[in-house]
Amino acid sequence: MNLVTYDYVQQKTTPISLRQLLFFERQLNTDRLLKSANYVRQELPVRISHRIREFQKLPFIVGTNPHIQSVYDIYWQAFDRLRKVPPIRTLEENDLFCNKLIESLESHMVAIPRLVLGISECEQHIDPDRIDRFMHATLRSRVSRRVLSEQHLALSQQWKRIQSSSSSSSSPSSITSPSFSSSTIYDPTSSTMSRNKASHDTVFSSCSARDTVAQCVELARAHSAADNVQSPNVIIDGQDAEFTFIFDHIEYIIYQLLSNSFRHTIATHSQNNLPPIKVTICSNEADVLFRISDQGGGMPASIYNQLWSYGQRPHARFGNFRNVSQLAARITEHDQVTVPLGIGLPMSRVYTEYWGGDINIVTMDGWGTDAYVRIPRFGTQLENLDFVSVSEEEGREDEGWPMSHRRFVV
Repeated sequence: MNLVTYDYVQQKTTPISLRQLLFFERQLNTDRLLKSANYVRQELPVRISHRIREFQKLPFIVGTNPHIQSVYDIYWQAFDRLRKVPPIRTLEENDLFCNKLIESLESHMVAIPRLVLGISECEQHIDPDRIDRFMHATLRSRVSRRVLSEQHLALSQQWKRIQSSSSSSSSPSSITSPSFSSSTIYDPTSSTMSRNKASHDTVFSSCSARDTVAQCVELARAHSAADNVQSPNVIIDGQDAEFTFIFDHIEYIIYQLLSNSFRHTIATHSQNNLPPIKVTICSNEADVLFRISDQGGGMPASIYNQLWSYGQRPHARFGNFRNVSQLAARITEHDQVTVPLGIGLPMSRVYTEYWGGDINIVTMDGWGTDAYVRIPRFGTQLENLDFVSVSEEEGREDEGWPMSHRRFVV
C-alpha cells in the first residue's frame, strides 16, 4: 500500500444523515458553511483512500486492464488533489475548494462506463462474488462522495445568493469571486458548467410518494411514445406519504422499476390488450413503501438468480457502454443514452440501501413481477457505508473470517 494513502485508510469515516444536511441548510451562515467545507475536505480523501486500497487488492491482470487502470488513476488524482487542500477559513478559500470539487465531480463522470467495461473484460480472471462485492461497494462509495460534494456546492450557491440579495440594497455593485461566481451552477448531468440554470438549493427535498410515482409514470409513457408503442395503464393505489430523500435517487429507482414493467408488459401482450400496472403506496411511522406489480410474464430462474449481479449475468448489454463515455446514473440521461445498459437494477439497489432502505423483487415465471421498495421517512438514517478499518479487517483475517461475512469496505 502506498504510504501516502496508509494514514487515510487507517481513519474511520464519519457518516451523516439527511437530517444533519437539512440542519446546515436551514441554519446556514458563514460559520456553518465553512464547517461544511472542512468536513467535506477531511472526509473525501478518507473515503477515496479506501477505494484506492480496494483497487490495489484486485488481481494483477484485472488491475492492469486499461479501463480499470484509468478509473484508478482518476481516483488517485482526486485523492491527491483533495488531500492537499489546507483548512478552509474564508469564503474565498471556500470558492477555490468548490472549484476542486467540481473538477473531481466532472472527472468522475467516466467512472461507471469504464468500470463496467473493465469488469466485463476481466470476468474470467476474478470470482463473480468478488466482482459483485467490489462493484457494489465502489458504486455506493461513489454515491456518498457525490452527495457530500454536490450538497456543499449547493450550500455555497445558496449562501452566495443570500449575500447578493442582502448587499444589493446597500451597495450599487457587489464583487463576486471570479473562480466560483453566483451565476455558475454545477450541472451533474453535464460534463461542463452550465450558466444561469435553475437549481435547487439542496440535493435532497421533501418528497411526495404519489407525485414521485406520477412523474415517473409520465416519463415512462413519454419514452414509450417515442418508441411508437402503446403504453399500459398505471393504477396508483394507496395513501400519499411525505418523506425526506434525495429526489434524483428515488426518481431513478421508481423509474427503473416502472420502465422494466412497461417494457415486459408491452413485449408479452398484444398492443390492444395490455394489462394495467399497479403501484401501491403505503407508509408506517418509520418508512414509506412502494409496490409495483405487473403482468409482464415474469422471469425464469436463470435471469432472476442473477438480477443484482455484475459478474454472474450475460454481459451483452454491458458492451453498450462502449458507446457511452459518461454516466451519472440519473434518469435525465435517458434521452442521451438510448441503448440498454443492464445496470439499472443494481444501481437502484445502491441508491436504496445508501440511506438505509431496501429493494426486493418477487417474480412468477409465466405471469408477472412485483417489486418492493422501502424508504426511511424522516432522513435520520446515517449513510450506509459498511465501513471496516484496515486493522479491523486484518484482525478478522487472522481470526479466519470468511469473505462472505465481511462488510464492504468503502
